Amino acid sequence: MEARAQRFRKQARAGNEGRSGTRRRYSEGLRAETVAHLRRRVKGGASVEAVASELGVSGWTLVRWSRRESVGKGPKLRRVKVVPESTEVTTKAKVTLVTPDGYRIEGLEGRDVGAIPNESE
Repeated sequence: MEARAQRFRKQARAGNEGRSGTRRRYSEGLRAETVAHLRRRVKGGASVEAVASELGVSGWTLVRWSRRESVGKGPKLRRVKVVPESTEVTTKAKVTLVTPDGYRIEGLEGRDVGAIPNESE
């Protein structure tokens, strides 16, 4: 057994005296070291299950610890403030009106177009 695995088992035993099964706990430092060891071994061609067997923990435990380590390195959530939707339109569409006689009226808002009198009526 590799020296790292022996050291892990020794530290795990020391930190879990009197605990067994799912009641065992591991310090954050020991978890971080173990995840680094796992990544080195997997990069070298070992399986997660093989590393877990060496260390005396389940493969699922190592996978969970590895995911937990990765979560802190990804994008962070940011606090936002939700405000009511504004009823005011911030950008108003401008309309250009070209009459049959060739007159051109630019910069009208939609509501203004309906206010132009129609001389043919």
